[in-house]
Amino acid sequence: MTSHPHLPAPPAPVVESIARPTRTPAEQAAKAAKKERKHARLRQFFSWCWGCQFMGGSF
Repeated sequence: MTSHPHLPAPPAPVVESIARPTRTPAEQAAKAAKKERKHARLRQFFSWCWGCQFMGGSF
């Protein structure tokens, strides 16, 4: 227990929109392919790892 009252943090400034660069279709396709390769690696690892199989969905 503290002797001083808890003061909440000041609110963050409101940002109406964050400018994000738009990706070209080629960049979108490259990112999708990269994501698929990553997911394939993770699927392969988790199917190989006996600890992951033993613990089931705990990870």
